[in-house]
Amino acid sequence: MGTSNSHLGNKDNKGLLPNDYKGQQFKPEVNWQATKAGFSKYINGHGGSISKTVRNYVKASGGTERLIKNSRSGIRGAVNIGRLFSGIQLQGYRKTFDDLGIEYQGKSIKEICSNLVNYISNSADSKEDAVARIAAVNAMSKMYEYIENNSLELESLDKVDNMLMEQVLSAYIECYIWGRILNDLQYCLEKYSNDIEKTIKIEQEMKKYVSSKIKTAFQIKEIRDKIFGFRSIEVGIEILYKKCYSVLEGM
Repeated sequence: MGTSNSHLGNKDNKGLLPNDYKGQQFKPEVNWQATKAGFSKYINGHGGSISKTVRNYVKASGGTERLIKNSRSGIRGAVNIGRLFSGIQLQGYRKTFDDLGIEYQGKSIKEICSNLVNYISNSADSKEDAVARIAAVNAMSKMYEYIENNSLELESLDKVDNMLMEQVLSAYIECYIWGRILNDLQYCLEKYSNDIEKTIKIEQEMKKYVSSKIKTAFQIKEIRDKIFGFRSIEVGIEILYKKCYSVLEGM
């Protein structure tokens, strides 16, 4: 992911409403200032942890439910991956690609995977869109590696089981959630870590932690039945995201 696209990340809302405002204001359990301060301490070796940083990130974002509402591109991309694989398993790759408008005739595997990125994530208008787009690239890279490493032909996709779908979907969601967190906290890394090796180490620690929690969520039977049973992919994906965020939040 890296930290080249620097921005200050999310901030606490202060002074945005008039003093006589009577409506209900949303107040997160942990604010952004405390979240960033805790992460900065960890970067400097003065306490804190990756798990606490991630937990505070979810809380400062408004908790699981609010993060779900703000993860539309991420959820849509995961659903598109689910539909792609369910289509291939149910009616074959040719019919599925034709239905989705994916060009494949005379194309290499790498070109097809590139076209699939555009299907999974076709927008980069917002910060969240951009993170989802990177996750789509990561997911299709996983699919390309699987095909290449196993010396498969395109026709072999018609015979793959749920294992490849799980690997690709996991790669997408891991990259998306990790990317969202890093995107909002990368300013702390740029400000407090002037050692590129240290920065990469912390980024990878966070990625490994997020990955372990998502792998745990993927083993829940209700989620697997809905996603891999192809009956309720959209519902299953949203439940999966909720479980991932709630686990990261420490619920």
